[in-house]
Amino acid sequence: MANSTPTSAKHNAANEENGDFFGYDNVTLEDVTRLVEDEDSSRWPVAMSQLYQLFKRDLARHDVDTKIAISLLNSICKEFGGVQFYLPRGCQLEIEIMNLSIWHEFKGDNVEELARKYNKSMQHIWRVIAKMRSREIKNRQPELF
Repeated sequence: MANSTPTSAKHNAANEENGDFFGYDNVTLEDVTRLVEDEDSSRWPVAMSQLYQLFKRDLARHDVDTKIAISLLNSICKEFGGVQFYLPRGCQLEIEIMNLSIWHEFKGDNVEELARKYNKSMQHIWRVIAKMRSREIKNRQPELF
């Protein structure tokens, strides 16, 4: 009885350690990383390579282990592989973040200052304030009916 660890236990431990790359327990994270980073490889679609590089760059910028990039790429492939979908540029997210910033900076008497800072009209700033105030009230107070 040289090795009493059941095969399924070995499989689960390897998957936890290596990120369960499509169910292959004999493939390490380093193996997959080398494959993805091999610039001579024509096996990888450009979009996958771009996503991987984007993940690595952003993870490094936030001082997070860049090994997670391959796991993120793996998750996206599993979730969206073979599916065509539209990925917006993020303009709406950027607008919402700007609105949140305006809301946080709003003091009640600085609308003109905010309009100059964000290069928006005073009417726009007031609309943002009204929208954010409405959200704030909705988040704090449950609906009565």
